[in-house]
Amino acid sequence: MKQSTLGACIRSLRLQNNMTQTQLAEELFVTDKAVSKWERDLSYPDIALFPKLADVLGVTVDDLLRECKDECRPSKLMKEFEISRDIRTPLHIILGFVEIIKNNVEDPETIKKYLKGIKVSGEYMMTLLNRLQKDNCGCNAQEPCCEDSPATQEELEKYLQEQISSGRSQLPEFNFTGKRILIVEDMAINREIASEILKQTCAETEFAEDGKVCLDMVEAAPAGYYDLILMDIMMPNMDGNEAARMIRLLPDKRKADIPIIAMTSNVTEKDKNAAMAAGMNAFSEKPIFTDKLFEIMREHLDK
Repeated sequence: MKQSTLGACIRSLRLQNNMTQTQLAEELFVTDKAVSKWERDLSYPDIALFPKLADVLGVTVDDLLRECKDECRPSKLMKEFEISRDIRTPLHIILGFVEIIKNNVEDPETIKKYLKGIKVSGEYMMTLLNRLQKDNCGCNAQEPCCEDSPATQEELEKYLQEQISSGRSQLPEFNFTGKRILIVEDMAINREIASEILKQTCAETEFAEDGKVCLDMVEAAPAGYYDLILMDIMMPNMDGNEAARMIRLLPDKRKADIPIIAMTSNVTEKDKNAAMAAGMNAFSEKPIFTDKLFEIMREHLDK
């Protein structure tokens, strides 16, 4: 499948799926006129619609984005989408560190340590945003509109200090005392964040750096040793979906039935469907929103 424009690509895929413009519009909750404009290259779909559009047409978001051409150069839309994915990692770190700081307000060394991590992550995000700004405004690195914005970083730290000075926040009412959670994550910083966040629940945690290590740990442990697995998707050696599939095939039913929650920054419907098809019990996106994650965990630990 190689078309010269996104519009031609959408039209071709729509016809392959035996859909009219009206049917496609109904699936996406847009007007027939909007679909008609896309197919005539008079406008692009909103970036937020790309995951759903890709899912309906049976392709990936990247397949669609590759068709966004602008004089033989990758489109600004593609760059924006790539940056939106890239930005989830530092955002996950920032929100995770904020959660840790909130629950360590009486420990100045911990606060100092994680504030530094927030600053580094914020600077990385600023670099990504500056790159996008340069592309959009066409200026160079020396021009004022593309300069770094230290004020933004200062505001971030000021906000955090205000949160800290306001006192310890109420912890969510989630108590997983006696539960052992296996966290499967290839990035050390994300393992640390998950561990610190789960301390709020009094759960015990263990770690695996990829799906293969996770599978080996589950096989070696006695049945019932692990109560739940938090599984990243994109990892080396064996990804999360493959690890889930292999766990579901274990001969010991208690091990095969262990609840597995996918935790990933890949949040399209296609990603979610692939995780559930692999045998995951639930799906939680990064950045982690603790109450939402704890609610999902409680639902499956209570069963």
